[in-house]
This record gives sequence, C-alpha cells and structure tokens, in this order.
Amino acid sequence: MPAMSRSEVDEFLSEPRIGVLCTNDLDGSPNGVPVWFEWDGERILMFSSASHKKIARLENDPRASLLVAREVGEPEAWVAVDGVVTIGEEGVVPLMERLAARYWVDEDPAVAAAHAETVETWRRAAAQLRVLTIEPDEIRSYRA
Repeated sequence: MPAMSRSEVDEFLSEPRIGVLCTNDLDGSPNGVPVWFEWDGERILMFSSASHKKIARLENDPRASLLVAREVGEPEAWVAVDGVVTIGEEGVVPLMERLAARYWVDEDPAVAAAHAETVETWRRAAAQLRVLTIEPDEIRSYRA
C-alpha cells in the first residue's frame, strides 16, 4: 500500500477537509463524528463543547484516531492520525476563530452574517469550550 511522505501528509492535512474523530464509547464500541481540525505540523487541534458526549468518551478512554480522506472525484488518498487526546481550555478562542475562517468561506452575505453570529456565540461561551489535541503515536496514510 503506497504511503505518503511526511511532506505529503503535511500538505494533505493543511487543506480544509472534514475529519472523522473515532473514539471509544463508554461500553468500548467505536464512535465516529465529523470534526473540523487544524494540523500544526506536529499535532491535531480541534475544539468542542465541554458538554458534548465525545468529551465524556475521551475522559473515559483518551485513545482516538482522526481519519481524513479525499472526496469522491479526487484521486484516492487518506491520512489517519492515531494517538491520545488531551483536553484543555487554553487557546480555544483563537483556535475556534482560525477553524471558522478555514471552513466557512462564504460569498453570500446572509450566510456570512449567520456564520459571524455563530462565532460570536462561541466567543461568549468560551468557558464551555475545550481544545482537543491529538499527539500522534502513529500517522498512517495511503495515496493511489
């Protein structure tokens, strides 16, 4: 199976793609949810509400994998970042703002205004948000 080089992985993860965060449910069964993410060249950063069920799952078992794949119509490729997730509060607002700007690129003024209001709501609720960080134990990849 042809794997990507480290520079190809870095380039792939720097593109705005949706990841699937795979965690273990409280009973041990797998659970995957779509997430926005940022790759800083060394680790994956995400944010979540502290009350979201994925936080409880990660507090119970911090092992996780983030799977990022190309879309239909693109040459097949994917990257999986496996490791332990830490949950913190520091830097959540700047991370949330960067991710919103990365994933919400809107030309429609009405949609952009709605997104801006959502970001403002998140800012006001910053105390209830958490930063999720995956320090990779392994990075797996494939490209056609």
